[in-house]
Amino acid sequence: MAANQSQGPKLKVGLTGASGNIATTLREGLGDEVDFTCFLYEECGLEGQIVDLSDSAQVAGAFEGLDVVIHLAAQIAASTPWEGILQNNIEATYNVFEECRRAGVKKVIFASTNHTQHGEFMDGSPMKTDPAKCRHRARLSDLPAPDSLYGVSKLFGENLGKYYSLTYGLQFVGLRIGWTEQADDPRAAEGTDQEFHMSVLFLSKRDCVEAFRKALETDRDYVLGYAVSNNRNGIFDLRETAEKLGFIPQDSADF
Repeated sequence: MAANQSQGPKLKVGLTGASGNIATTLREGLGDEVDFTCFLYEECGLEGQIVDLSDSAQVAGAFEGLDVVIHLAAQIAASTPWEGILQNNIEATYNVFEECRRAGVKKVIFASTNHTQHGEFMDGSPMKTDPAKCRHRARLSDLPAPDSLYGVSKLFGENLGKYYSLTYGLQFVGLRIGWTEQADDPRAAEGTDQEFHMSVLFLSKRDCVEAFRKALETDRDYVLGYAVSNNRNGIFDLRETAEKLGFIPQDSADF
């Protein structure tokens, strides 16, 4: 399933959370290669369908005719309390998968997170990394180490993807995303207590687009990968992602 189908029509790709930072990067970076349909929580000046993904009645019928759904919508703050996690990251994610199954969508690309494994590197907060704990690099096959309920909710999404892949044949790609921000500058945290954290998890916009492009192209039934740049201080082993997904980051937080 290639993103750039020069011999045929463009892939029809649903994009939840379409007004967010990563979604904006994808719309700008992949908009010429795929046909995006945007799904939004509220009016924001972007053309798209307004839908509360936690309401199954609103989700019903939303994904008809789509080839792929990129599911980005979520409560993304690591400090989000359980009520927000339950509604927006658990119930909404289930509704998205179930509607994809019903509508015959071929693939879900799921925005997972570094927070699924960051717990063992954490320095007292999900948004800080302890340099003393970074003597090894985590692998995709390692046991989960969530640093927050947010991280737990993304593990739920990864496992839900496995269930739908095995049971219904829905292709699934879960990307454990690092830290990408609008300025696209790893120096944005310089001089703050998050400077090292940024150097560990930085994801450039170029690398972000390429990670999702590879996710669109893969024909694997189920695959996880890291979406982070090639940072010298990185805490994730990127070799399996390169092997299974073909994503090799070109940028780095080092400056």
